[in-house]
Amino acid sequence: MKRNPVLDYQMYTWLLKSINQISLYEDRLGQESEFNFLRSNSWLGNTAVIDRLIYRKGQFRIDLIFVHHEQPLKLLIRNITVQSDRKKAEIMSQLFRRQAAKDQRGTLIVKEGLLNLSYN
Repeated sequence: MKRNPVLDYQMYTWLLKSINQISLYEDRLGQESEFNFLRSNSWLGNTAVIDRLIYRKGQFRIDLIFVHHEQPLKLLIRNITVQSDRKKAEIMSQLFRRQAAKDQRGTLIVKEGLLNLSYN
């Protein structure tokens, strides 16, 4: 069975740092209109859903990450719930991911080549 990709905290912070550095090269700050996709939920229909478990202070936090399969930098992270047992948290995260995904079989994938990031 193919495992779902996981976006851990370090990768997420690196991704945010890289996005923030892009504004240095363009010599401009982001405009308010560039964040309209967060207000409109229509793009969520074409997203791959990734579940993420984070262990903090004796509890497992369940997050769902919605990533547009054609524009991977368009992503949204939602905190769902907290569980104290790892096994229950894993089961709940899989159930929430399947329920939230448009394609419940998980055939929508995020292609790394679409990120267009340089690792310099």
